[in-house]
Amino acid sequence: MDDPGAAVRVLHVDDEPAFTDLTAEMLEREDERFDVETADSADEGLQRLQEMAVDCIVSDYDMPGRNGLEFLAAVREDYPQLPFVLFTGKGSESVASDAISAGVSDYLQKGSGTERYTLLANRIETAVTRYRAERELERQVDLFAKAQDIASVGAWEYDCTTGEGYSTDEVMRIYGLDVDRDLSVDRSLDYYHPEDRSKIRDAFEGALEAGGPYDRETRFIDDDGNHRWVRTSGEPQFEGGDVVRVRGILQDITERKRRERRLERKNERLEEFAHVVSHDIRTPLQVASGQLEVARETGNDTAFEKVRDAHEWMEAIIDEVLTLARQGEEISDTEQVSLAHVARDAWTMVDTPDAALTIRADFGVEADPDRLCQLFENLFSNAVEHADGTVTVGPVESFPTTTRGAHSGPRGFYVADDGPGIPEDKCDIVFEAGYSTSQDGTGFGLSIVEQVAEAHDWDTSVTDSVDGGARFEFLNVDTVPE
Repeated sequence: MDDPGAAVRVLHVDDEPAFTDLTAEMLEREDERFDVETADSADEGLQRLQEMAVDCIVSDYDMPGRNGLEFLAAVREDYPQLPFVLFTGKGSESVASDAISAGVSDYLQKGSGTERYTLLANRIETAVTRYRAERELERQVDLFAKAQDIASVGAWEYDCTTGEGYSTDEVMRIYGLDVDRDLSVDRSLDYYHPEDRSKIRDAFEGALEAGGPYDRETRFIDDDGNHRWVRTSGEPQFEGGDVVRVRGILQDITERKRRERRLERKNERLEEFAHVVSHDIRTPLQVASGQLEVARETGNDTAFEKVRDAHEWMEAIIDEVLTLARQGEEISDTEQVSLAHVARDAWTMVDTPDAALTIRADFGVEADPDRLCQLFENLFSNAVEHADGTVTVGPVESFPTTTRGAHSGPRGFYVADDGPGIPEDKCDIVFEAGYSTSQDGTGFGLSIVEQVAEAHDWDTSVTDSVDGGARFEFLNVDTVPE
């Protein structure tokens, strides 16, 4: 057995007490690790099983009440793998056949002489060793399965000779597939983000051809269209100098990436707030101070009005900064809301006398409705500030792949206008706090929009609309068809 010193507790069940006593003595003499307990009937044996842990049962066949095979059937109901040796004086091919069919670990006939007890001791040792090894393997498999669940990591293997692959259940879960589905290498690569797919393919082919391991963190789109981040690695296995297989892991690191991104954004917001205090508020303060001095010297009412305007400017900045701080907080509770309904509500909050709203989004999203409304309000205000045309809210469709169709719903939404648009060299800075093309603006409207999206774990980008205006896209959104 694996541990040479481990005790082995044996329960011997036989209706002849003198024989069980003799067997106990002989077994304990054969191996000092054996600790033999006895029972004189199947019912008493079942009772003893409830009272103590047993490594192996040795049982007679012909006993009053339940016979040995009936006793075995009762034991298997609660202990399906416990070693059970039928040690009987009634030997026949029929009994042996029935015993094997019933699932005994071993079958041995009683006989005269000490060699029978030596043989029985060997049979017990073999059965217990196998039993303990199986239990240890099951324990390791169970711990590995729990580790996979906790760490969201699965394992895979590709056989270079046969071209066949194997993936654990956790790998299939990350893909969003049933565990009994086939997943070829080519098809598996199609689930990576289109912009990252070639890099993963090159890394895998490099492992096959050059024998180089790889370890990448990359974007991933599962079978349900959910956007994730995964860590994927592969390590070649060699035989005779040739790569014969590649083994690796696939780990869902979406939550870790989200935490990293939230931490980065918090640090960025601290820098933004410091900039506001040191620069954006200082400017109207200087204006107010200078105009107040002019007013004192001249008594000019216009100077007092400029002081008032500067104070209103500071108040607007402070309000926007507080809103920015609140909108950047994490969201704990979301609900399914109609994107179109929230957009229409937000439109009523914005002064849009000469503009029109067109909605092409007839689906639901998982979101905080109040913050989503704030996002739309700021986007609508930004649009009508630069043009009095049409503002459109519509869907951003899913990525198609070569082996599977697009996701059943959109992967996000957009807000577009038909105004002058955003210069290409300004697209990277429009979300920065304090950036504004208007003298009256605080420059925080679009920064608040980005903070709302970040709080929902949405990805934000800006590009040109089909009408030449600005188009703001929000991706990685949990959408629900209505």
